[in-house]
Amino acid sequence: MNKAVSDSAKVCKTTTEKVDKIISQTIEFIEDYKSTYNTNTASANQALKNLGSMFKSEKANLQDLRKSLQKDHDTCQTSISSQITKLQDDLVMESKIMHALAMMTER
Repeated sequence: MNKAVSDSAKVCKTTTEKVDKIISQTIEFIEDYKSTYNTNTASANQALKNLGSMFKSEKANLQDLRKSLQKDHDTCQTSISSQITKLQDDLVMESKIMHALAMMTER
């Protein structure tokens, strides 16, 4: 019976050591996992923040470009309108001259 108790004690001791080792490894794994998780979360948050800033900057650049293009478009439209008006005025003048020449030739 003494041998049975001794063997049982050895098995219990070995099992306890194995369980303690597993618990220790599990705690170490959880700590490593938590550290990695926190690092990855911080990196992801920073990347998202940087991406947000980049998009904000790009949006501002696109808005500036749009304003510049609108200004150029308005200037171009004004120039075209001015040239059309000048052509119309020239055509009216040419018509008057042609009419005057026609009147002179009829006499």
